[in-house]
Amino acid sequence: MGEIEVLREENEKLSQELKQRLFELSVLYDISNSISYTLDYDIIMRFIMDSLHKILDYDLCLSLIVLEQEKKAKMAIRIAHKVNRLVVQEAKRRAIEVLASFRGIPFAEDEIILEVRGEMSEDNQAPEKIKSSFDVPLFVRDRAVGILNVVSTRDISYSDDEIKLFYIIASQAQAAIERLQVLLVAEKSKMQVMVEGMSEGVAMFDERDQLVILNATAKDMLGYHQKELNTDSLMKFIQDLGLVGSLDEIRKINRFPWVKELCLDRPYPHIIHTEVSCIRNEVGKPLGMVMILMDVTKEREIGQMKDDFISLVSHELHTPLIAIKGSTDILLNGIAGELNLRQTECLSITKRNIDRLSRLICDLLDFSRIEAGKVQLNKQRVDITNLINDLVSLLEESAKEKDLRLTACFGSDLPEVEVDPDKITQVATNLVGNAIKFTPAGGQITVRVARCEDSLQIDVIDTGLGISHQDLGKIFDKFYQVIPLDNSQMTKGTGLGLPICKGIVEKHGGKIWVQSELGKGSKFSFTLPLCSVR
Repeated sequence: MGEIEVLREENEKLSQELKQRLFELSVLYDISNSISYTLDYDIIMRFIMDSLHKILDYDLCLSLIVLEQEKKAKMAIRIAHKVNRLVVQEAKRRAIEVLASFRGIPFAEDEIILEVRGEMSEDNQAPEKIKSSFDVPLFVRDRAVGILNVVSTRDISYSDDEIKLFYIIASQAQAAIERLQVLLVAEKSKMQVMVEGMSEGVAMFDERDQLVILNATAKDMLGYHQKELNTDSLMKFIQDLGLVGSLDEIRKINRFPWVKELCLDRPYPHIIHTEVSCIRNEVGKPLGMVMILMDVTKEREIGQMKDDFISLVSHELHTPLIAIKGSTDILLNGIAGELNLRQTECLSITKRNIDRLSRLICDLLDFSRIEAGKVQLNKQRVDITNLINDLVSLLEESAKEKDLRLTACFGSDLPEVEVDPDKITQVATNLVGNAIKFTPAGGQITVRVARCEDSLQIDVIDTGLGISHQDLGKIFDKFYQVIPLDNSQMTKGTGLGLPICKGIVEKHGGKIWVQSELGKGSKFSFTLPLCSVR
């Protein structure tokens, strides 16, 4: 071989080595640039393992990181080439043992959150074995916080340069983990200070239902003063109080918080309003739970005083109003003497306002009885078809006066229900009356009855003005009234009709709700159990 050929080969070799070094440097740059501002362990380790595969030939790469709370760890496994499940199990076992030996603290598998990417085989007849592996421990301030491991079922001898690169990449991972842990500790400390200063009680749980924060306000409200805080003791304590049954049940509720109020005698008589929400990421994965406790004793006492006052005034007004109404009827009927036209007009106006005041007082009395739990139901076996037909006949004339079409339709084989017919008639009359009131001339109102699983569902559907989105959530609140802008001259009601309907339906063990869109009509629905709650 001539001297020129030798030089050419050496040049090619140097060129290949230079390209390899440039490639390795570009990989190191990408790693450094990509993880510099990342605040997520999973993203950091996932990127590092993917980058390692560009430099090292492996079948499986594994990372095991102890999280900052040191109560759990995260293990990520990237399978580059399909391997047997037993190989994965062996790699896991080895990594756990190696990290435990560095830390001097044993690990249990149930303390590890596992993520596996890649394909495993289930063939156990001729299982593969690990023939090559390389471990690099990760240290932060002289304390082992993790391990990075590559495994192969083939005999692979890693070069000194490859091992050196592995250590460089591991050092970058260490720096990223240290930066992230410092930041998370600072943020957690900041959050704890903020939560401790809140007037509401706060308890926070992580994705594994482990207690993260319980502020002093929550401890005082619950009367929980154990020095050592842990999830098991807290959950047993609040379950004994009857506050929360299971966090798993709450986790199943996606859209709304779980809400409950509880009267406690310890450490002093008070009422706690509790809301528990499941916090989720952008793809819906649960990240933890937040429990908010509010002492609503004063609010409930004031509310009760208001209700008692309304009930008392309503009762006191009812008797003299009957006497006034009776006297007015006597005068209008001419029993006390003949009236001229002007006197009759004045007394007619008086009577209309007396009737309106009487309806208001009756509504107040009904609502007071409902809130006090004093409503007595006179239940009977009722054919709901007859009840609705009677109601439609009664209100048909009122509908015709406004040029409205009122109809009823019934599903097949409707069973009888055990209800208080007067009370259910009151509910249906109110709903149909509202539909007549808020539906312009030429519209349609339909009362539909159908069987729905273990209940009957009654729908009152109109083609009226509809209800805006902001009003829908308050429609069943007491004294809340919806007056459309183009019906400002419409006679106002008491604002108690729908709350009374809600109370009556719930007393029967049913539910009531509304669906509506502004300008497109409304559908009020309520259910009656086939075997109603007494």
